[in-house]
Amino acid sequence: MLAEVNLLGPQLLLMVVGGFLLIADLVVKDRRILVATAMAGLFGAVLYSTVLLVDGKVGNTAFDEILVFDQFALFFQFLLAGVALAAIGASWETLARIPSRRGEYLALILFSTTGLMLLAGTRDLIGIFIALELSSISQYILVGFHKDRFSSEAGLKYLLVGAIATAVLLYGMAILIGISGSTNLGAISAFIATGDDGVFEALIFATVLLIVGFGFKAAVAPFHMWVPDAYTGAPTPIAAFLSVASKAG
Repeated sequence: MLAEVNLLGPQLLLMVVGGFLLIADLVVKDRRILVATAMAGLFGAVLYSTVLLVDGKVGNTAFDEILVFDQFALFFQFLLAGVALAAIGASWETLARIPSRRGEYLALILFSTTGLMLLAGTRDLIGIFIALELSSISQYILVGFHKDRFSSEAGLKYLLVGAIATAVLLYGMAILIGISGSTNLGAISAFIATGDDGVFEALIFATVLLIVGFGFKAAVAPFHMWVPDAYTGAPTPIAAFLSVASKAG
């Protein structure tokens, strides 16, 4: 069990640091300390992933193959941590505008990064959904973080469109689970490979719903109508974070 939790170490580290920032925000007012703590958490996650790589953990799975630590997941852990570091580094002026919510802002970036890392490292539909929503909910809050007219409008539109996309995506997953009898991507792939004509129409319908759901999340045309408002109202570093990290996820 500890060996399986070990593969989840980078993400757990970011969650712990994010929780610490939420508490530290109550007493620490120096943004340099908060920013340094957030960056230290990201560097720690990268270091943890590097240790797992050196220890030969690449290719190992955990939690009944829900989580996999392979080269694909490792690459995106490094990429997403780098993007989060850049976003935090570019947030100096943004943090100056929110003296009472700096820890919350930084924690949400870490939580969103954690969800995206999990998204790259899971091969189970339930894991994908949980990781996607952990990241998405954090992003909804970050987009509307300034609480002015433009930011509030952007956050509300992003939330509404994201909720619809989540419902469509979840419905497609439910159909896929129902016809295949499994949430594991490998088992679903094996089921599709059998070519059972009796569920072909349901499979096509589920695929369409998944494409629509992920299309909205990734802002792929023609499901990108929410992007101009969301990116205009969001803090500039968050717009950059969304344009790179969430799309990579």
